[in-house]
Amino acid sequence: MRPLILASGSPRRKQWLESLSLPFEIAAPDIDETPRPGEQPEDLVLRLAQEKAALIAHGNPGRWVLAADTTVAVDHHTLNKPEDLEDAVRMLSLIQGRRHEVHTGMCLRRDQEIHAFIDTAEVFLRPISEAQARWYVATGEPMDKAGSYAAQGIAALFIERIEGSFATVMGLPVERLSELLGRLGLLTKWIGMP
Repeated sequence: MRPLILASGSPRRKQWLESLSLPFEIAAPDIDETPRPGEQPEDLVLRLAQEKAALIAHGNPGRWVLAADTTVAVDHHTLNKPEDLEDAVRMLSLIQGRRHEVHTGMCLRRDQEIHAFIDTAEVFLRPISEAQARWYVATGEPMDKAGSYAAQGIAALFIERIEGSFATVMGLPVERLSELLGRLGLLTKWIGMP
């Protein structure tokens, strides 16, 4: 059976698939990720995951394609990747000392067979001073991350707790993905799991 195609350039998603021993190839799609007017964060991540999967699946008939998209939301406002250093500091000031949601939309697709869902985790950050936020932003770590932080990196210093899947916060809800792959018989085909 041909390997899964990961429709993502995310090193974190690549790392998750490697840790699961799944055979895969990478084909990062180039799509416009701009939210539509009034689009809720959950709707955004599901739409983008489906669009990414559709784009790669179109050029790879008969192949399974996995795509995901993650965003941070606070008070129903979407916080995607920061535009610049000041935007990163602004985002951190919005979510510091409070609860926010991390939504990851995922789509597994082969031709017209589509399995898509959203998984949400709640993250509670400790209070962060402006000096700490600027120090963190200066590390460069938050610049390509939704919400301007990486829970698996230096930002772990600021996390009080996570309710839900840590994998969802990192960008790929592996618990639900594993259940779906098992239900479809793909774990048996790809890694020989009984």
